[in-house]
Amino acid sequence: MLKAYHLPGRWGLPSVSPFCLKLDAVLRMAHVEHQSLTASTPFGGPKKKAPWIEHDGRKIGDSSLIIDYLKDRFAVDIDAHLTEEERGLATATGRMVEENLYWAMVYDRWQRPENWPILKQSVLGDIPAPARAIIAPIARRGVAKQLQGHGMGLHSPQEIEAIAQRDITALAAILGNKDWFFGGAPGLADATVYSLLANILHVPFDSPMKDMITQHPALPAFVDRFRAKVYPDAG
Repeated sequence: MLKAYHLPGRWGLPSVSPFCLKLDAVLRMAHVEHQSLTASTPFGGPKKKAPWIEHDGRKIGDSSLIIDYLKDRFAVDIDAHLTEEERGLATATGRMVEENLYWAMVYDRWQRPENWPILKQSVLGDIPAPARAIIAPIARRGVAKQLQGHGMGLHSPQEIEAIAQRDITALAAILGNKDWFFGGAPGLADATVYSLLANILHVPFDSPMKDMITQHPALPAFVDRFRAKVYPDAG
């Protein structure tokens, strides 16, 4: 059986990682039989990041590469209902969320002083306390370097907020009054957007992005709708 390794779940979410949550949702949407396992750290994965899977003697990391593997190995495509144009737009939307807006979320979680104690006890909470005391500051410095390498960490807090505002406004415009971002059923873009917005709206971290999202009522409604469809037993 396929084994999927995720970072821990908190606050009613299967994982505190948007990438892990996206993969979890896709596995459910595609009805791929699997065993979901919790990893306290991402270091067991082949790319030293979570999620990753083990299947047929292979370890595969990176949620997008894993989803490509699922398409090939299990002949499942949750975007099969989309046109070629919709597939292209869905890919572009996913890139905006994961390669840009995601890093604004990372900044809020790891760099805002008021959020650091929450992060240590939640995202890193499954690491034993003695080890966590050593690992946490090292991890925080590493994330700060990643933010700078991406470019988001070179901006001021006000500039990061402005970047996030543009992306969230764009998501609201793309969704419009539709139930799903593209096509008449949820697809990969919906799983990607849900995984990030839920990890902003439904977590106790302080973030100006919460107000940005709720300023567009269609976005929280989308989050609730996706959760009800893909996680009907979540309550």
